[in-house]
Order: sequence, then structure tokens, then C-alpha cells
Amino acid sequence: LFDKSSDVRTFKSTRYESSVQLGQRLSRANQVQYRVTFRDVNVDQSSLAIDPSLIPIYSQPVQVTVFSGAFIQDRRDDPVDSTRGIYNTIDAGYAPAALAKQTSYTRTSMRNSTYHQLSRSVVLARTATFGWLYNLAPNPVPLPERFYAGGATTHRGFPENQAGPRDPVTGFPVGGNSFLFFGTELRFPLIGQNLGAVLFHDMG
Repeated sequence: LFDKSSDVRTFKSTRYESSVQLGQRLSRANQVQYRVTFRDVNVDQSSLAIDPSLIPIYSQPVQVTVFSGAFIQDRRDDPVDSTRGIYNTIDAGYAPAALAKQTSYTRTSMRNSTYHQLSRSVVLARTATFGWLYNLAPNPVPLPERFYAGGATTHRGFPENQAGPRDPVTGFPVGGNSFLFFGTELRFPLIGQNLGAVLFHDMG
């Protein structure tokens, strides 16, 4: 994976990442994934829009190896267009200091989604997500490794990556060590069978 990120407004970064994943199906609904990820991230110091005193801390290059695993429970009737069922995930990772540069942490994220068919064509969907990043190094976790939120996949009341803690000088986001979101959707057809609409409420 090669990623050049510039949409956070606070910084620009270049990321190289490679990973290996093994999957094990425990049953029809349950599966486990095992991953090892190597990531190298460099922040463009000239792009940082934060308190100048924080730049030496948050702009450190990051080289990290993350060992992680995930448990997935999928009891939905249709993964693409779900009308009933549940979907649960738990993902946990550990970046040991011996295989990392400038950072070491543990990271956990969980998601619970349920789908309820109120009528033949109306579905109520709800999702709760939680994430926690625990720093194991003396220095703060660098900006690219922190949690960012806002946008279509987390909190639609904010632009992309613009929710959460902000730098007191510039007002730009600096990411966080945890997140908690709740989303509720009422899905229904709008025109025929091919065009639908959603009423939603996000909070977090």
C-alpha cells in the first residue's frame, strides 16, 4: 500500500505499508483474522499547521510493526444490503517498541451493528463503534498514528477527518486516543426499487 495523505489539513504525510493476513473460519457466522503489518510514515514538516512547540514531537518519522487480530461475527441476511441480523467486530493490535521507531502502542476497536426490518421496504439500522489507543512510549503517538473522525463513515455532521481534538493555536485537528460513535439510519425506497433514501442521526 502506498498512501499520500493531505486531506487532514493539519499535516501531509507519505505512508508505505505492507501486511500479511491469515483467516480462519470458525463457523458459518464467525471468523478470525491474524495480521502482521509493517508501516513507514513520514510527515512533511513544512505542512504542519499546529503549535510550533509541538512540531518536533508530532512530526517524528514512524516505523512500526503491528501484530493484530480480529474476531468477526456476521449474521446479516445480505452483507451488501442488510435488512436484518447483526454484525460484530473486535480488532486488537500491538506495536512493540523493539520493532518500532519513535512510537509503541496498543490499539483496540469494536463495532456492533443491528438491522431491523420494520416493513417490507423500511429498515432501521444502528451502529455503535468504540476505539482506544494506549501509548507505551515516552513521547506522544505521532499524528499519522492517531484516530481521526468525521465524514461519511464515522460522523456525518463533520467534514472528512475534522471531528475531535484540535490544536489550540491553529484550530486544526490533531487526532485523538479514543473514539465513541453511535449512528442510526432509517432506510426506505424513494423512487421505484433502484433509488432509496436514508434519514440518519450520528452522535459521538
